[in-house]
Amino acid sequence: MCLAFGVMTPARAAESPPGSAALKQARAAWERGALETAEPLYREALEKGGLAPNEVLEGYVRLGSIRAAHGKKDQAIAAFRAASILDAQFAVPPEAGPKGPSLASRAKSDTSKIGGIQLSLAAPKETPSGKSFKVTATLDKAHVPIVSKVSVLAKDGTSGKETSVETKTDESMEIEVPGDIALPNASIVVRVDALDSHQNRLASAEERVKVPEDSKGPVVAAAPTGGSGSGTGTVGSTYRSGDDNVRKGGTFWSTPWPYVIGGVAIAATGAAVYFGTRPAEDVSVGQVGVRTK
Repeated sequence: MCLAFGVMTPARAAESPPGSAALKQARAAWERGALETAEPLYREALEKGGLAPNEVLEGYVRLGSIRAAHGKKDQAIAAFRAASILDAQFAVPPEAGPKGPSLASRAKSDTSKIGGIQLSLAAPKETPSGKSFKVTATLDKAHVPIVSKVSVLAKDGTSGKETSVETKTDESMEIEVPGDIALPNASIVVRVDALDSHQNRLASAEERVKVPEDSKGPVVAAAPTGGSGSGTGTVGSTYRSGDDNVRKGGTFWSTPWPYVIGGVAIAATGAAVYFGTRPAEDVSVGQVGVRTK
């Protein structure tokens, strides 16, 4: 287990993510059928970053669909591969054209042995007021090389007070949340995010920690959440524009992987996928080796 040290800082007032403006324009272009306009805008949104998991997934799925519709076979497969690691059950929109489903199926087959990112969070159910408490984030070994860093955000829903910390990526990270956020009667939402180099959230998991009005007893531990299929920290089966930023049961791989992550190998039992590109028009994902856990 890696003890993660970081500097907790008060969170600033909520600001729009850097990529939100381009994402809004991309969606507008998509809705009016201007796919050639939407493609560079989705790339821009992913590169500028700060997007939520469902937004990243949207970007990959729609980039793959646009490219499939315009006969860009290799680029479409690359985008669909990134989407399939975020959500192996993503739906192909009709805008992808007749070849879209077959290209998406090929991409899903290419990444099937790697699977999706597995991020989980263990936090106490309760904590005494004024006392710090520890949370533990875990990330599957295969995706440790892909995640640039891990962020933990703790927010009291009653007072609105926030505190956050970023740490280096490891399979297990123990982080201490300072006691000044543990006010009497507080209900603290603790969220862990796996981030790429553009601050896009690839995966998220969250837990709620309560602070009783008169809390002098011991902290009650909670089992970790996350994993595949169900529970906080896994990706949903399909993209829906109205999804919450944090979806129960989903790994959050919603960013332009082929664009923002360059030269990183994802290793898993029996397979490895290479995401070696930059935020440009080409996105390539190919097998580069085999490594067992």
